[in-house]
Amino acid sequence: MKRAIGFSSRLLRVLALVAFPASAAFVGTGAQAQFALAVSPPRFELSGKPGERVRDVIELSHSDARQGEYTFKTADWTLKPDGSVDFSDELAPGSCRPWVAIERRELSIAAGKPYRYRFEVTPPPGTPPVECRFAVLIEGKEHTNAPGTPVAMAARIGVIAYVAIGDVQPVLDIAGTAVKAVNGKDLPVLRIRNTGTAHGRLAGFLNGTDASGARLEFQPATTPVMPGETREIALTATRPGDTDAAVTVRFPVTVTGSLEWGKSGSFKVNERFSQ
Repeated sequence: MKRAIGFSSRLLRVLALVAFPASAAFVGTGAQAQFALAVSPPRFELSGKPGERVRDVIELSHSDARQGEYTFKTADWTLKPDGSVDFSDELAPGSCRPWVAIERRELSIAAGKPYRYRFEVTPPPGTPPVECRFAVLIEGKEHTNAPGTPVAMAARIGVIAYVAIGDVQPVLDIAGTAVKAVNGKDLPVLRIRNTGTAHGRLAGFLNGTDASGARLEFQPATTPVMPGETREIALTATRPGDTDAAVTVRFPVTVTGSLEWGKSGSFKVNERFSQ
């Protein structure tokens, strides 16, 4: 079994969206509830073979002085164009959730006593190469009424798992470019197409020069691109040597360099973005 954690493995304190049945996202957009649970890692990227069991653990730490009561279940999920996630209790077509076993469906966690929650995936013998994708949903059993909301709501988070069964790989290329408003700022955007058999993410830095002649560095968003999907990936600008300073891009801007994806994939970028 191979385990690769794409995000930092530091404990992640979560503000989870208070959710209505069957649908949620990682970050709330209005009414929110404090989720007194630290989760590590927030994402798994595993690999296995048909007929062999893949195991791993989610590390949980409850921070409230009172004992925490949580429920667990698996779910299918889809990534929306804006990068938010829809979870579904119903089995999606081709779902691999029947291969997934979780340790338990209810759990009490005391403050200061971390818990290692186990799950496993067992693809049947003869399974063709495929990327198994599912989520483990963790929900607080205590429901609270958020200010200004008429119904009780519960904080929950989905821990995403990708399990590569056999030889599956992303194949990413540029299908187009655009300039889009992202969080109130106009940014250059690459339309990334994935013709492979597994999800992929872009990584790396690009060099750029905007209309004022300023030299900039651009980094792609780490949003995954699913197999068969074309997704818009924004490029965020920073000044060389100062990645914390906010930068306003003056268009047109020229961006060049290389971006990497998957185990060894990469492509060249030489694009001009104008409004």
